[in-house]
Amino acid sequence: MKRIMVFALFIALASCTEKEAPAGGADNQKPALKEGANLLAEINGQDLNGFRWMNAPERLQASGSSIQATVGEGTDFFNSPEDNTIAATASLLYREAAGDFVATALVQPDFSSVWNAAALMAHIDSLNWIKFAFENSDATGPGIVSVVTRGVSDDANGPILEGRASIWLRIIRKGNLYALHWSENGRDFKMARLSVLPESDTVKIGMEAQSPVGKTATHTFLYFSLEERTVEDMRKGE
Repeated sequence: MKRIMVFALFIALASCTEKEAPAGGADNQKPALKEGANLLAEINGQDLNGFRWMNAPERLQASGSSIQATVGEGTDFFNSPEDNTIAATASLLYREAAGDFVATALVQPDFSSVWNAAALMAHIDSLNWIKFAFENSDATGPGIVSVVTRGVSDDANGPILEGRASIWLRIIRKGNLYALHWSENGRDFKMARLSVLPESDTVKIGMEAQSPVGKTATHTFLYFSLEERTVEDMRKGE
């Protein structure tokens, strides 16, 4: 009897330590992430909980454990390989990270206009950055899009995700390597890209909201965590 009671107590304690990330629609409920705390839960009014803005949005609304950022027309990050123009006007809510890290977000974009996107972004300077987005692409509609900028930007379309309201995004840094992963449920992540940026002691890592051609867009970020740890297998993300 004592063994049974001890075992039952162990199970009860173990169940209390599990963490659940917030839902992003019916297809994203209870993903039971093992990552760190949702840093958005502590944002309240003017208190950004250690975050900073690069290009503040027209409006920021914090609600429970999520935020909504409203941005205006012409907001984007893109160093065009076609005409050499540089756009650096989208809103980026970031933290500085030194060393290796894993950043994870659950994004729910406003797809009312083409190229609207909610993204994760790793930013060193205006010529060296990565944007990993759930974007309303002109080529495919809603899907995974990655942009790696080293002087000029590339533009790579990934999986098409028609009909989805939200998606999980992850950027993993290991030295100067960056792996981009995405997931439908917050548990099973797939690598979209492995790339490199110049070496840098610190990197701005955070959430980007853009509306390049639409009059306005309100993007929702339901979850964001930042872990300072080293991932051994960048392709598997573990």
